[in-house]
Amino acid sequence: MRSWLLCALMLLLCVAGRAGAAEAPLVDILFCPADGIWAYPLDDRGRLQSLLVPGFVIINRDEQPFRVDRVEVALLGAGQVLDTRQLGQAEIERWAGNGPPLQQVMKAWPFEFCGDALVAPTVTLAGPELRRDEGLLVVNSVFAFDHARDTVRVTAHGYSGGRDSVVTASVPIKSGFAKTRFAFPLTGVWFAGWGPSFHTGHRTHVPEQFALDIARLGQRGQTFRTNGRRFADYYAYGAPVLAAADGKVVRTRSDRIEDASALQRPGETSEAYAARHVAGAADHTARADPDWVAGNYVLIDHGDGEYSLYAHLQPGSVRVRQGDTVRAGQVIGKLGSSGNSTEPHLHFQVCDRPEPLMCTGIPVQFSNVSFLWAEGPRAIQSGDIVSAR
Repeated sequence: MRSWLLCALMLLLCVAGRAGAAEAPLVDILFCPADGIWAYPLDDRGRLQSLLVPGFVIINRDEQPFRVDRVEVALLGAGQVLDTRQLGQAEIERWAGNGPPLQQVMKAWPFEFCGDALVAPTVTLAGPELRRDEGLLVVNSVFAFDHARDTVRVTAHGYSGGRDSVVTASVPIKSGFAKTRFAFPLTGVWFAGWGPSFHTGHRTHVPEQFALDIARLGQRGQTFRTNGRRFADYYAYGAPVLAAADGKVVRTRSDRIEDASALQRPGETSEAYAARHVAGAADHTARADPDWVAGNYVLIDHGDGEYSLYAHLQPGSVRVRQGDTVRAGQVIGKLGSSGNSTEPHLHFQVCDRPEPLMCTGIPVQFSNVSFLWAEGPRAIQSGDIVSAR
């Protein structure tokens, strides 16, 4: 008798547990990238770290609407919450309003949002109240902290089905650098104008979070002679580009032209030039293949899921072919200004997939460089003057 009562009681508890679970809202929180987000050093000693969460989205999968009232973004270390960011109603409404234009950007530049992995074509960006298959997207959450953090946790507080609801999800924080030992892809003294630091544009773009745009300066601190109207005026133009590590070539392109009209004109303000450049890039993207941004390029596989990209090379200058094995220091092409380029420079990045764009950037530390005014070896920053041996 007692055994029968015990079984009946356990059955009732199981049914009650399933009913309670069924009442919880079916809400997903997804991250871009999904497998981990890299931190990057801010100082010479690497103790201060920076972190940019490219994007996360809260998606309602339930028939019941889910109203997002508050979002908490927390950084954890060893299970303890060490940093928090609260998004209140005003910020949630702002991100909800940004949803429709961001969805249009996704169509033109899918690599900025991890393709369809973050926001599938069946999901509509909206908010704060989310109906089924609607999502609230938040991009470019920035943190700086002392020592290490190991987890990003997002918690959405909301209201669904007549009651308060809480949904949470996490993604790992990665620290350190690429496994491959890289050398600088150019020799001599160079200007890393754009790098991983927040005051230039790379860090907010998923493939090129830790990429470098490398140019050469003259005695006047400019990158060109005379008026900079011709590619040959630029000190960097035509410099040999070197493989940064041993590997196998997985893809190349060498037939794209260089467009001198894309250069900044004498007397043109930076603001006017930026607007013209963005408009030109949007026009190219609408009618060209997705890899147009990289121009002429070489993509090398180094193993361990690490691929280096050398972009904007001169037309016809690529010296290697798909399947070739290359050695560190081998000349693979010449520095140029093809693709989405403002002036002759080398765009160098390391990513986790054999794609110029549809990939996630990986931080790199070079084995053969020193920096002007640096106290010692450190991670490269935007604006560094780099001397490569």
